[in-house]
Amino acid sequence: MAVRADRAQDLARIHVEAIGGEERIAELKSLRASGHVTAGDKRVRFTMTAARPNLIRLETEGGGRTLVQGSDGEEPAWEFDTGSWPPQYRAMAPATAKTFVADAEFDDPLVAAAARGYSLDFAGEMKIDGQSFLRVLVTGSRAATFSVIIDPRTYFIVMRIEQRESAGGRKAQVVTHYEDFRPVDGVLLPHQIAVAINGKVTQRTVIDRIDANPELAEDTFRRPRAAAKPGKS
Repeated sequence: MAVRADRAQDLARIHVEAIGGEERIAELKSLRASGHVTAGDKRVRFTMTAARPNLIRLETEGGGRTLVQGSDGEEPAWEFDTGSWPPQYRAMAPATAKTFVADAEFDDPLVAAAARGYSLDFAGEMKIDGQSFLRVLVTGSRAATFSVIIDPRTYFIVMRIEQRESAGGRKAQVVTHYEDFRPVDGVLLPHQIAVAINGKVTQRTVIDRIDANPELAEDTFRRPRAAAKPGKS
């Protein structure tokens, strides 16, 4: 067990160096990404703003309206739709919020894993289309376990494999693929992400641009409050 943990720690260390090193990663405190998401025959534009450790705001445009979702890491995740007026600043449905918050982690699981409450175990090699990859099991503070798959040629994380539960209680295997790594202020980040559920690709994300450390308003991630109704005169 100790050998597996030591090997996993070694892989995490090499991975951190491969994507830019501790210093550059630490200097990347926030980012703003824009691009498009394709799901089936639908395609929408998005802008995502994120900050360490787990703050996120996602604006998705489609059909002349924008769905805004966010989490400040403290209050429940929230959302509102600009197609409704007046806007209803509501808490997300619990199942949606759980996934949204889980995906809000700014750093990947191998960056400062122990400090963030993750334990790592090396789970051996696996073959995909004849090529060998390295598998690391990641267990979070809430005992949720998932795998990250590392390409031994680059030491980038190219896949994440996990079990997720739908709102109806059904479990499914979710595999997230990461491709097209490009430098963002010296840190290599994926610019193409595909999500497959039970072996079928359901969503593809293409990121056109990522800005490092953008200027952020104080309330960027905070749930908006409805304006108070004016008092009767």
